[in-house]
Amino acid sequence: MQESFSHSLEQLHRRVSYLHGRLQLSPTAATPSKADDLLQFLFSCKDEHFLDVIELIFKSSLPGITWPDSPLISSINAFLSIDNLPYHLTGYSIETFEMSFHGTPTTGSRIAEFPRIIRKESEVLHQEAVEPALHLLSATMFKHANAEFLRALEDHRKEDFRDCLTKCGSAFESTMKVLCDRKSISYKQTDTASVLLRALLANSNLDAYWEQSLILIATLRNRLSSSHGAGSQQKVVPKHVATYAINATASAIVLLVDEFSWRAAT
Repeated sequence: MQESFSHSLEQLHRRVSYLHGRLQLSPTAATPSKADDLLQFLFSCKDEHFLDVIELIFKSSLPGITWPDSPLISSINAFLSIDNLPYHLTGYSIETFEMSFHGTPTTGSRIAEFPRIIRKESEVLHQEAVEPALHLLSATMFKHANAEFLRALEDHRKEDFRDCLTKCGSAFESTMKVLCDRKSISYKQTDTASVLLRALLANSNLDAYWEQSLILIATLRNRLSSSHGAGSQQKVVPKHVATYAINATASAIVLLVDEFSWRAAT
């Protein structure tokens, strides 16, 4: 068991070394093993690098790492909550796929997205907007929207705020396209967010005045994100603007998905 654990730590060491572009991670001149080098690195590295290692752990072969339900995820979140740290570890996103078992068609499950550390600026907003959005997007049909929103959250944590706005807009558009597909609402793949939103609103119980507030997500992307060139004037996105975009995107996704789920149930 000890040998297996050390071997798993060495594999994790390779992943962390690749991430940082160096063979030795710790500042110590010499370490007995790669496993020791990794452990010494964890005791001395920056918080951001420690969080990266937590994410890599769930992509490793360390004993005790299970999916889709891993008790380690809830334990880490409990630790973060006790110390009132502004982070949250997401769960696995699982997708089903068609497969054959001894010639018989069946379905299987696989990991679509691994757990990620995201920032949690407000407990209330996290519980009422971000977590519900991640739960809804975990459905297989929202696979691409889920990946885009998770990358937006990753950019937010790593303070790449312009890219964060780009991916927020992409997640919003992808969600609207899935809803159009599910409700047989006509659209083109090249349609802009405003066209998609108007098509959805026209087939919902939401009044037209919702367009102005919901389209702001796409407006922020068009005006401030990295999806368009800055030209001669540098675009700077403050943290609080990116935080607003994350929360607004999550809220908009929850609103639209719930609206059309409610219509399907009535």
